[in-house]
Amino acid sequence: MLFGGVLESWPTVAPTRATVGAICDAGTLEVVFVVASDLRKVADALPALASRHGLQLISASVGGDAGLRAVLGQDRYDAGGVAQLATACGARILYWDLDHFDADNFAFLPTDGEDGEDDPAPAAGNGLSPALRQRADTLLAAAQRHDGEVEAVRIAFVVEGVVHEWEMSAPWAGDLHARWEVLGDDIDQAQPARPELDAPDPAEVERIAALLQKMPAIIAAGSYGQRREAADEAFPAPGGEDDWLHHRLLRQALSLAQQAIQQDGADAYRTIENTLDETAARLLEQGVLDDVHDAPARRIVTTDFLTALTGGHRPKPRTVTLLLGRPAVKDFLTTQKAAAKHQVQPVLPL
Repeated sequence: MLFGGVLESWPTVAPTRATVGAICDAGTLEVVFVVASDLRKVADALPALASRHGLQLISASVGGDAGLRAVLGQDRYDAGGVAQLATACGARILYWDLDHFDADNFAFLPTDGEDGEDDPAPAAGNGLSPALRQRADTLLAAAQRHDGEVEAVRIAFVVEGVVHEWEMSAPWAGDLHARWEVLGDDIDQAQPARPELDAPDPAEVERIAALLQKMPAIIAAGSYGQRREAADEAFPAPGGEDDWLHHRLLRQALSLAQQAIQQDGADAYRTIENTLDETAARLLEQGVLDDVHDAPARRIVTTDFLTALTGGHRPKPRTVTLLLGRPAVKDFLTTQKAAAKHQVQPVLPL
């Protein structure tokens, strides 16, 4: 059984949901809110979560390079929803995996015996300008503040031979990786007498960036890693994996596009928060909440509504809370609850 998953070939997904839910034995939904960057709380909650659903929690490497995978999107599932789905599908094992952040990967300036020749973004310290050295030192210091922390949590179960996987990554990790890519570009371009490291055409970078900025898959991606995968798929390298000029062009374009997407999203939600009553009227006119009778589900469908309304930009929790708190919405919910109480009572036997 596949519930709302996207069937595709072994992608890597890094959504950043900020809530973790647990389904109680009584059948009610208990939602525990956590900060997305505090992934240790998510990891620590998994054993109790699996036990509550009668699932075995096994530490395993969740991934592979062959087969089919159903990616459970963060816009529809949290950890509790995945556990509920696994139970409904008849799974008895819940796999889990953690990624711990390694700050050593962000050391651009080489130590003794390292020359960076095998890396397309070489860690060559010789000849770097003071500005680049300062940026490299600043990035490494920022990475070291998170060294050893949980960077991503993945859980998965298998049904009908298909892996169903859900993942949440820390926002700070995506930001650090994005800065690593941009700095690597700038270091590449600063290396003298290397024809294969010619700078991409700025006009072409801007053209690709403008296209990426409007692509639904790029806009809806939950992390820089997802956006890069979508960009690689949309604009494959003509020269294959060794086409470093194309890779640098795409990284620069994606960096520009990501900045524009963030600005577009901020502008869209600023407009929405300035017109909450009008947005609430559209929410009710479209019947988004008509058949939804519990708070967690209301937040999910409202998030979907706002994402569609803004062309793929996911809202922050505060926007959802503000919208659901408008007088028109509260009046609707009061009427909805009253109507549910006055539904036709069951006929008693004579």
